[in-house]
Amino acid sequence: MVEEWQPEFIVEAKVDGVRQDLMAYIVKNSQKIDSNIPIFFGHVLSIIDNSLPHLDDKIYDRLIDDITVKVLEESSKSNDVEYIERLFNHAYRLKRRPGGKMIFDIILGLKMIEIGKYRDAIEQLKPFRKVDAIIYTTIAYCYHILATETYTGETGPERGKTSDMALNAREQMIELARVRPPVNRLKFPRVIKELKVNKIFWFMLKLGIEWFPEEPQFLIIGLEKAKLDGNQVMRGELLTIASERYYNEMSFLRELYSYKIGERDATGAAAVIKQMIQHHAKDLEPVYYGLQLSIISQQPTAYARFRKMAVANGMPIRILMLLDFSFSLVKGSKEEAVAGLEIIRARMAKTNHYLILIEYLTEDAFSEDEKRAKHARSVLMDSIDKYCLKLIAMKK
Repeated sequence: MVEEWQPEFIVEAKVDGVRQDLMAYIVKNSQKIDSNIPIFFGHVLSIIDNSLPHLDDKIYDRLIDDITVKVLEESSKSNDVEYIERLFNHAYRLKRRPGGKMIFDIILGLKMIEIGKYRDAIEQLKPFRKVDAIIYTTIAYCYHILATETYTGETGPERGKTSDMALNAREQMIELARVRPPVNRLKFPRVIKELKVNKIFWFMLKLGIEWFPEEPQFLIIGLEKAKLDGNQVMRGELLTIASERYYNEMSFLRELYSYKIGERDATGAAAVIKQMIQHHAKDLEPVYYGLQLSIISQQPTAYARFRKMAVANGMPIRILMLLDFSFSLVKGSKEEAVAGLEIIRARMAKTNHYLILIEYLTEDAFSEDEKRAKHARSVLMDSIDKYCLKLIAMKK
C-alpha cells in the first residue's frame, strides 16, 4: 500500500504534538520512568508507531533524542553516570540511522563536566574532537579547569601537575586552529534550551585569542559560529579585535563591512570601505562596496564618484549596468529602471535566463502592493549582489 503524502508543515505539527504530550508525561511521571526505562521506551515506540506511521528516519531519531534528554533533565538520577549510560543505551537501540549513538556519547561527556568529572569527560569526548569545533573547546575547558584546581581529589589534579594541564589546554586550542573542524555540525536535541557548551566555547575561544594573539584562525572560527548562531554581540566583539590586529586583511574587512550593513551603520560601513581602498587600491571589491553603499543610502554624488573609480579600475560593464539599474530601482523610478533593462538586454543577450528573472521581479518591485514590492526589491538586490560579486571573483 502506497503511503499517503502529507505536506511537511502538517507532519511537523503532528510531531510537535506528540513531542509535547510525551514531555508532559515525562514531567509528571519521572520517578516511574526511572524505575523501568525499557517499559517507558516501549510506550514511546507504540505512541510514535500509532500517531506517526511512516515517519522519516531523521525526524524519528531527533524525536527520540528530545525525549531521552527530557527524561535525563527531569530525573533525580541525572548526576548518576551509570544511570545516564543505561538510559542512553536503551534509547540508542530505538534509533534507526547508523551513528545515532554519537550524540548520546557527547551529551554524556557534557554531563560529566556538569558534575565535575573533568578527567572522565576528556576521555569521553576525545574520540569526537574532529566532529565539531565545540568539542575541542570543551576538552580544552576541562584541562583549563583542572589546571586551576589547587587541591587533590577526584575532581582535581595534584598540585605538581597543574602546569601540565594548562599546557594541555593550550595544545587543544592550537590543534583546533590547525585542524579546523566543522562549526555547528552537531545538532543537539531541541529540549536543551540553553547549551552550557556554547558558553564554554566562547570562554575558551576568548582565552585562545588571548593566549595566541597572532593566530587568526580563532577569529575565523568564532566569526563563523557567531554568524550561524545569529550572535551579533560576539560577532561585533570579534570583528573589533580583527580590525585592530588585521586591519589590512580583506577577509576580515569584508566581514566587518557586512556587519556594519546589517547593523544599518552607514557611517561605519563607509569607514570600512575607505580602509579597504587604502590597503587594496587596485581591487574591484572595495569600489563595488562603495557603489553598493551609495545605492543603499541613495547618494547620487557618492555613486557617481565610485562609478568613475570603477570605470578607471576596469569594472566589467555588466556589473555597472546592473548597479545603474539597482539605483533606479531603489530611487523608485520605474521609467529609469525599464530603460536600464533595455540597455542590459541589448548588452547581455547571453544571460537571457537571468534577465527573465530580473524582468519578472521588476514588475513586482513597482507593484501597488507595498509588501509585495518590498519583497521583490529585496530579492532583486540580493540576487544582483551575488551575481556581481561572482563576476568580481572571476576577475581576480
